[in-house]
Amino acid sequence: MRSGRHGAARPPVGVLIQQDRIDFALFVLIGVIALVSMVFSGPASIVFWLGLLTIAAIGVLVFRRIEQLSKLELRDSEFL
Repeated sequence: MRSGRHGAARPPVGVLIQQDRIDFALFVLIGVIALVSMVFSGPASIVFWLGLLTIAAIGVLVFRRIEQLSKLELRDSEFL
């Protein structure tokens, strides 16, 4: 079982993204660059596959960052 309050509502994702706009903007920028390089290189190129790997890594990093921010927000609300 996890420790902490049971039934504590997590803050909306939009609120969490607004807290760290720069981080998420950088994730989007890296993703756009990876997509553009994938489009111009084609599936026969190593750049295509590295771009695909980059996009998968960005997805994992975004998920982990949102989880970290929501835990931090819940921890901060317990002190109130």
